[in-house]
Parts: sequence; C-alpha cells; structure tokens
Amino acid sequence: MGDEGRKGDWRSAGAGGEALLQAMLDATSMLAGVVEPLDDDYRFVMANRGACEFYGSANGTLNGRTGRDLGVTAEQISGRLEVLRRVLRTGAPETIEYSFRFPSGRQGWFLGTFTPLAEAAGQVVFIIIDITQQHVAQVEAERQGARLTLALNATELGLWEYDVAADRVDWDARTRRQFGLPPEGDINYATYAAAVHVEDFPATRVAYEAALAGENDGHYVVEHRTTAGGDGGSAVWVRGASRVSFDSQGRPVHVIGTSQDISAQVAARERQDLLLAELNHRVKNNLAAVQAIASQTMRGAPDDPVAFRSAFDSRIQSLARGHDLLTRNVWEAADLRDVIEAALAPFAAEGFEIDGPDAPAPLGPEMAVNLVMVLNELATNAAKYGALSGAGRVSIVWGVHGERLALHWRERGGPPVTPPQRTGFGTRLTLSALQAYGGTVELVFPPEGAECRMTALLARR
Repeated sequence: MGDEGRKGDWRSAGAGGEALLQAMLDATSMLAGVVEPLDDDYRFVMANRGACEFYGSANGTLNGRTGRDLGVTAEQISGRLEVLRRVLRTGAPETIEYSFRFPSGRQGWFLGTFTPLAEAAGQVVFIIIDITQQHVAQVEAERQGARLTLALNATELGLWEYDVAADRVDWDARTRRQFGLPPEGDINYATYAAAVHVEDFPATRVAYEAALAGENDGHYVVEHRTTAGGDGGSAVWVRGASRVSFDSQGRPVHVIGTSQDISAQVAARERQDLLLAELNHRVKNNLAAVQAIASQTMRGAPDDPVAFRSAFDSRIQSLARGHDLLTRNVWEAADLRDVIEAALAPFAAEGFEIDGPDAPAPLGPEMAVNLVMVLNELATNAAKYGALSGAGRVSIVWGVHGERLALHWRERGGPPVTPPQRTGFGTRLTLSALQAYGGTVELVFPPEGAECRMTALLARR
C-alpha cells in the first residue's frame, strides 16, 4: 500500500503514533497486531512480539508480510479475508473461535477478536488467544460426559447431587422416577426424606449422618424402598451409593451419588430365600420319608435282608422319580399323566389301561410325590401278588370334579384275591400319603382283583 493509501491512518501521526500503538500491542501477552486485506491475501501492518513468535519470526520482522509469505494455505487465507472484509463492512468488532492447522501439521484452536482501526481505512486490529488446551479439555470433558451417560444408561443408574449449605438437591430424570417425583420442581432434603419408605428412612438417615461425620471417608451405601410404587403398587427398591465432600475445616459441603432400581434383585433374593426355606423343609420331609420307608420295610421283612433291600430300593427309587418329576417343573406342580408315567416306569406298559380327560390335572409338589409312591406301591403289589403277576391287567381311570381329582385303580385277570390279614406297608403308605394332603382313599379286595379309589386336591391353576 503506497503513501496515498495511508493518509488518515495511525501512521499519519508520525513515528510517535506508531511507537505508541506498538507499545500498546506489546503490552499484552496475547497475539496482537494490525492487518489489512489485499485482493487475494492479507498483510500484517504491525505485529507484537507474541504474533512474531507464533509464526517463528524475530520481533518486528512480521510487518509487511502476507499470509502466503508465512505458508498459510489458500483456504485459511480465504476464511481470514472473509472475516476482515465483514468487519470492515459492518464497522463492528467480531469475536470468533476457529481452528488453525500449522505447516507442521499441528492443529490449534484460537479465539480471535477483530476490530476496525479508528480512522484507518481498510485496517483491522486483531487480538488472538491460543485456546488449544482449553478446547482439548472441553472435548475431553464432552467425551467423558458421553462415557458417563453411556455408563449410566447401561447400568440404569440415576445421578444426583446435594448442596448441603443451600439444602438443594439436583436429581436427574431417572432418579426422580425411582423416587416417584415429577420431572420438574425443586427438591430439598425434606423432599427426599418424604420419598423414602417410612420404615426404611431411620436406617438410611443413620448411614447418611455417619458419612457426614466423616466415617468411611464420607462414603456410604444404602438400600431402601421408595414411595414410587404408591399404596397399591409394588415396592420400588433403590440402592444409593454416595460420597460426602468436606471443606478445609472438615465441614460437609457437597454430596454426590448414584441411585439404582434394584427391585428385581430384591425380588430375586426374596424368591431365593423362599426356595432355600422350601428346600430345607423338603430335605427334612425326605429324610423323614426315607426313615419311615426303612422302618416299615424292615417290619415287613425282619429276617430277610435280600427282601428288605429289594423292597427298600424299589421304594427309594420311586421317591426319587417323584422328585425328578417335580425338579423338571421347578417344584411348582406336576400333571397327573406325568405322575402316572413316573410311577409305572419300572413296569411293562402292556399291563395297564389308562384313561382320563385330555385337560391337564395339576397336582401340588407334595401330592405329586406321594401319588408317585402310592401308584408305584400298588403296581409292585400287583406284580407280586395281583393282576400283573400273570396275564391280568390294571385299569387306571380318572376324572376331574371341580377342584378335586378322582382316580380308580382296578385289577382284573389275576389270581383270586383274599383280603390281607394285616395292614402292610403299601396300605399304610396309600392311606397316610394322600390323607395328609386332603385326599381320601378307599381300598377293597374283591376276589376278582384289588381296587383302590382315591381323591386328591388339584393344585391351583
């Protein structure tokens, strides 16, 4: 730019004006100077020490050099010209954040303010701050925030904070839902306390106050119900993990924590406890049943170890098949057809005629196991002394009447039957096993074959 172009600018004031402006620019540690746009480039009119060092030039040697002289790319020059011309056209300062790629390939981020120079046609003062570190920190913070959000969503954790002095709680949307609070509205400690189940709040408060006192370095974990379920809904269980922060005098100032809906876990624990209690009950019952089987079997064959072992093994296996059947059904119920199949498994299927409705006839666990043993005992006696000892057959017919099952065991075609002179194990088992759970038994011995009529309560569907 020639002398004519400089009339009216700061240089018309002579060396004193130039020295004053240079001193002002050098007073800042930021990149500062004066530039002017050309047709397809821009030129530094004046630059402070920081700008010279930024471009790797000695102090004072940047004046008069263009962007192209300094290795700035055409794209970067075009963007800079756009800003300079807009500022000169509007006459208003402009602050922008932009990236700059150095010739070495390093990427930097900068915050620049561009202001038209008063009484200097076509010249702009620039002040630029290197914000690369701040930008990297911001990007990292955003990345960490995204990771935190992903982790919270993956684990379904709620996040909250509490300002102790201000008594102000900040809950995210998930925590509000867990405690049954609306999406909007102020929350304080009293709001939180009212949202904890009244029976669980005392223990929760003790843990919180212990953390405020500095126990466990301010960490505490609590599990409690909330009021989110309402009077008619299922309880919402929450696990809260928190940490208290303290000031230099050891006073609690801030609490941050997470909350997680553990209702499903609590329900699973309760079910496991119930199952363990049920298992303990069944083990005791089974031991009693084995003891009774051994005692009664020994009574029937006191002087014949071989007969005792054979009968005892058969009855224990029958008990085991009943348990296998219930295990497959998670000890909830078993259908009558499966019970009959388990009971008669050791015997030839050709000897039985089985008839009943197609509809399921579910039996409770105890009734199912006992009926397996009863039917197995009847079949064993039929094989030894009754219809199955020859060419006879056994018919098993049942029907369902309301909540009760009626089953008829009938033997035909075997040797003539005479009523037993004493009550054997099979008879005692049949009577006691069914009657103990609301069933009835009628056992008769006509000459043409033994018959047994039984009823049992069905399991609730």
